[in-house]
Amino acid sequence: MKVGILGTPVSSGNRGVMALGAALVSLLSRAGAAHCTMFVGHARPDPLRVWSSQGIRVVEVVNYRLSPKARPKEHLAWIVCASLLYAALPLERVRAWLQAGCPWIKKLTEMDVVGDIRGGDSFSDIYGMRRFLLGFLAAWTVILVGKPLVMFPQTYGPYRHPIARWLARYLLRRARVILARDAESQRVANEWIGPHRSAWLTPDVAFALEARLPKRLELSPPLNLGHGCSAVAGVRPIGLNINGLMYNGGYTRRNQFGLQLDYRSFLPKLVTALLQEHPGEIWLIPHTYAPPESVESDPEACRRVQEAMPVELKGRIRVVTGEYDCHEIKGVIGLCDFMIGSRMHACIAALSQGIPTVGIAYSRKFEGVFETVGMREWVVDARKLEESKALQRVLELYRRREEVRAGLSARAGEARRSLEEAFQQFIVCAIRTGAGLHENTDACWRPDAPSSAVSPKGGEMQRRAPC
Repeated sequence: MKVGILGTPVSSGNRGVMALGAALVSLLSRAGAAHCTMFVGHARPDPLRVWSSQGIRVVEVVNYRLSPKARPKEHLAWIVCASLLYAALPLERVRAWLQAGCPWIKKLTEMDVVGDIRGGDSFSDIYGMRRFLLGFLAAWTVILVGKPLVMFPQTYGPYRHPIARWLARYLLRRARVILARDAESQRVANEWIGPHRSAWLTPDVAFALEARLPKRLELSPPLNLGHGCSAVAGVRPIGLNINGLMYNGGYTRRNQFGLQLDYRSFLPKLVTALLQEHPGEIWLIPHTYAPPESVESDPEACRRVQEAMPVELKGRIRVVTGEYDCHEIKGVIGLCDFMIGSRMHACIAALSQGIPTVGIAYSRKFEGVFETVGMREWVVDARKLEESKALQRVLELYRRREEVRAGLSARAGEARRSLEEAFQQFIVCAIRTGAGLHENTDACWRPDAPSSAVSPKGGEMQRRAPC
């Protein structure tokens, strides 16, 4: 099996999207895929080295570019035009010529199946139409070249613009297999693809990401007592992931996500209240690295929150300053006793390790992902709650952390096993149906068959198999 992957970058300050790529390669490899290739927007097609406990896996990269200085064969405009010609002119010589002049098309023709994960939550226009359209065009080339398109586990919607809704429906109806990472996304996909097919529910693939402690724990101020220790011996810290994008009001800097909660003023009050409850420290943990002037910069937002705190509390507040990869930052999060996060994958890094976690949400994706491990009520929706109620809710959940710890750990393990089984069945189905799910896909992924899923009912997990 040769599997192509769309929608994960090969380099990014956002450790969440890097986690998706690393977890996908690991899941596919363990399921039996002999070869993975990433199709990405990037300046160079340098191979990507993906770490796992089994060793380093080198992943081939095929790139497109948008720069006017890009070579024509790498430019997305030419790739799309060449793909249209490939679909319109099914002549062997023409197609051979197009493959020779377009590495993207040549490599697509070698794949058995291509899966799109769209950064986990970018199959939506909440981040703007430009990002949505670029993702659409890349996925469209797969359909034009005649290769099976699979939608890997992700969020579907919301869609504010009619064009986004139409394009999303177009892709979903042509995808051979659709995996959703939350029940609402599954409902949206099922509504659009019609009654004769069904989307399947699985956990987010980052639940399968392996954690690794960094060789050196870099904190400001420095910690001299060793991993996991705080100023009070034996007390693990609270982790607080601060979302720079929320802190700065989104890409527009004008409350792009329609938050009722004033996130910037809320954070210092939250830290103060937690330190009154917790005998140890709070670690401010970034999950997206960007220059200080960027709206995306979590480290800069962490630094500002630390500076805003009164002098008498600063000795118990540390910023994680090491620029760690997705495995290492998950390892750092694993040192915490309790976690509060506003980046989805920072929350998943904690939940997947059995750490009681509160999500400060800016979109509906949080509720769905938390629900897969029975933690939906641990989402504090910043779009609906004002400051005092949000603060009260976080403190209530902090006091209940021991009530949920054991059950969460069990459900996180169940989520990882469910992902392993889902991807193993995915590969089996691909092999059974011949060259990449070309023909009778629904004979394997039957609408009336139970899905490989974690289906929350009454807070319990139900595992099922797709074939």
